Amino acid sequence: MKELGELASHCIRCGFCLESCPTFTLKGEENAGPRGRIYLMRSANDGVLPWGSVKDDLDECLGCRACETACPSGVEYGAMLELARERLGTPLRTKLLLKSVTEPGLLRLGTQLGLRKAPALLTGASAEAEVPTPQSLAEWPPLELPTPKGEVRLLVGCAMGVLFPRVHQATERLLQRVGFRVQRVEGCCGALHAHSGQLSEGVRRREKLGSGPLVVNSAGCGSWLKEGGSQAVDISEFLLAEGLLDLLPTAPGYKGLVATYHDACHLAHGQGIRSQPRQLLDAVPGVTWLELPESDRCCGSAGTYNLTQPALARQLLEIKMDFVEGTGAEVVVMGNPGCHAWLAQGARERGKGLGVLHTAELLEGAFSGAL
Repeated sequence: MKELGELASHCIRCGFCLESCPTFTLKGEENAGPRGRIYLMRSANDGVLPWGSVKDDLDECLGCRACETACPSGVEYGAMLELARERLGTPLRTKLLLKSVTEPGLLRLGTQLGLRKAPALLTGASAEAEVPTPQSLAEWPPLELPTPKGEVRLLVGCAMGVLFPRVHQATERLLQRVGFRVQRVEGCCGALHAHSGQLSEGVRRREKLGSGPLVVNSAGCGSWLKEGGSQAVDISEFLLAEGLLDLLPTAPGYKGLVATYHDACHLAHGQGIRSQPRQLLDAVPGVTWLELPESDRCCGSAGTYNLTQPALARQLLEIKMDFVEGTGAEVVVMGNPGCHAWLAQGARERGKGLGVLHTAELLEGAFSGAL
């Protein structure tokens, strides 16, 4: 693992990152952008500033990594932020919040008790984000497929498995369509821990998942796993490589559906995956795709950010929803559970009937019936 000082030394302070940063564009302050935050991290690491003095500015960072896409020098900002947050330490309330989100039993209990928002004692703020109602499984017909050509592991994860089981259902069916049996891998990958100041715990959880190819349908999880050297592959990458593009034109598809696509930050900026989901989605019969302005601008979900930084997260959600509604689309599609839950909340609040789907749901719906 690289040292913070070494990573920070690569920043040449050119400022190309600033306009790509959602918090900088909202606040217009140097310390609300990547260049200023790198200076603060570097100063704290060198002992020029106490670590406590930089905490608030680092807490306001989304960790969306749009700055990495914009950076001409290849600065690894995400890695720096994880190291800095570990140096700052994790408050007890954050540890409790992480536990409530990443332990499936606790999260499931919260949904069963009708808990709609995380208590302030866990977030340190008045929460904006709601706990989504867990999905019900789709009533799709049984699959009749030829003998599989192999087996693949699928990450169930923590919150995804509890809140979005239909996404896993759709993912499994798509994997079966391209010829693979599916072995589910339980357990949290540690991404949320690594992004919240518990880097060592995140690494421990990542290593527990073992080696070998692993299909992931959560952008944040996939990015974290790839950075650790695992053989993780995003579901859109895998399906495109294994021939789903050839099968899609034979699907019944949809009847005049108008949709748009939101780039999840850790898919576009963390993994560099933009074209693969679009190629698959473009091949779905009966769908008109409308380009979403600033499609790779963070929606404000960012892991637990919409729980711990509700004011900034809310501003970013409203901007994103304005863009989505401006397209005239009936459905917005993306590849990450955090974005899924946050945009679905925005859609409910606006009450205009906008559908919110994971990429896998729309793809499988083209074969098995619209959701």
